[in-house]
Parts: sequence; C-alpha cells; structure tokens
Amino acid sequence: MNMKILSKAVKYLKSPTQCYVPKCKAHCCIDVPLPEGFVERFQSRIQSPIYGGLNIGINDPKDTYNSIVYSTRPIQIVHIDRVTGEKLYGISKEMMEAMNLKSLEDVNELLRQYEAKKIYNYCPFITNEARCSVYDYRPDICREFGSSPAKVDICPEKSSRLDIIKFEFSNMFNLKNTIESIKSIFHKKSKI
Repeated sequence: MNMKILSKAVKYLKSPTQCYVPKCKAHCCIDVPLPEGFVERFQSRIQSPIYGGLNIGINDPKDTYNSIVYSTRPIQIVHIDRVTGEKLYGISKEMMEAMNLKSLEDVNELLRQYEAKKIYNYCPFITNEARCSVYDYRPDICREFGSSPAKVDICPEKSSRLDIIKFEFSNMFNLKNTIESIKSIFHKKSKI
C-alpha cells in the first residue's frame, strides 16, 4: 500500500506542470509569427538585429491580419507548409550572396550547423535573459500559448514540481547569491 502511495507521489512530482520563469530558455519564442506592424510599433524594444522577414499571410483562421516571421539570425526556416510539408525560407538574394550560399543544400547545411550550436531564430523582443521586452503588449499568439489542446504549443522546457523544488532549494543555499545579497546590504548602509 505504501509503495503505491509513494509511486503516485513520485509521478505527481515528476510530471511536467508549468512554465517556470527562472528556468525559462524562451524555446517557445522561436519563429514567432508577429502581426504586421507590431515590430514597427515597438521598435525601441527590439533586442536582436533583424535580418529580414517573411510575410506568411493569415497565420490563424480567426486572425484578420497578416503575420510576419522575422529573422534574428542571417538565415532561418520560417514556416512549414501545412499542406505539402515543404520548408519555406526567408532569405534574400543579397543575403545568400553575402553568405556564399549557392544551393538549397548549402542552406540546409547552414541550418544544421545552427541547430547543432543551438542558435535559434528567437523573436526579436527576447532579451539575453530569455525575457520578453514587450510582455505587457505581447500579441494574441503569445498570450494564447499553451491554452489550446488543438495546437502544438507545449513548452519544451516545462518544469515538473520536483524541478521547481530542486531549483528553489539550491537557490536558497547558493553561497554566491547569499554573499552578493549581504554585500548589497552593507553597500546600501554605507551610503546612508
């Protein structure tokens, strides 16, 4: 009987539950189709250089606007065509020439290198700390992430309760953080 309870408790603790901001790597913010005009509206909050973009049209049947996937790396897979499964690319002719890419195989090889080095095409509003610089104004696609079982939008970085407990526990005893906290307290007092 006790083993059954223990087994249920372990399963409960290990099951993925939620996004956990301190551990977030923003992997759900890759190849984001942003509403047309959104980047222009929040230009001062852009965090990464934009190398171009591809207008993919209406992204969702309920949308009344076109969406653009912006490239924050010189080359990207923008969209997988839902009918043919074909990869569509957003690469300008000038960019292909500048990067000396002569064929689709060259493009695919560069993409494989990016993937191997974990160089992703993040949303241009993602900071180096994996935070959103337009969080309060984020578009519907971001607000709805994870809310519909019909969509494939499950965070690959979802944390389990056990992950969260371990992270919080280790953070609580992190000597470096404790020392920095103490230093900041004394530093503030010395200025008074």
